[in-house]
Amino acid sequence: MADVRKNQNESINKAAEASRAGTREAANQTQDAVSAGVEGFKQVTDQFTRAFGFTGESEEVTRRATQNLEAVTETGSVLLRGFQDLSREWLQLAQHRLQKNTEGLARLAQCRNLQDLAAVQTELVRENLQEMIDNTRRISERSVEVASEAARTITAETNKASDRFQRAA
Repeated sequence: MADVRKNQNESINKAAEASRAGTREAANQTQDAVSAGVEGFKQVTDQFTRAFGFTGESEEVTRRATQNLEAVTETGSVLLRGFQDLSREWLQLAQHRLQKNTEGLARLAQCRNLQDLAAVQTELVRENLQEMIDNTRRISERSVEVASEAARTITAETNKASDRFQRAA
């Protein structure tokens, strides 16, 4: 019985050692692959900079890419704020419309004859149409403001990056 346990322990130890060796080998291969990937990326970046006539090192390309990413991020922030403003505007318009519809139903309920009902109904349709036009105009104007602000932001960031590039060249 003791021999069986001893054999089991030896087998377990051998399996554990083989597992550790496999893990070490996998870690080494992973490290080699990462190193090769980094070196490959550096070579591609260098080739890219030469192919497109950039005179700086790959760090310059990385710096410009970072600046471009910052410009896109800033523009995204502007668009997100604009989307939030537009969402709030839509919510306020919906609440106002609900209030107006409730008031309209009350006015319809007060009608005593067919002529009054027709007059109130046509007045409500006219009011709804006018409000829809006004709301559409207001939302459109705000959308144009947001788009213009985003365009100004991306243009300003692009101009900054261009100025930095021209000074560096």
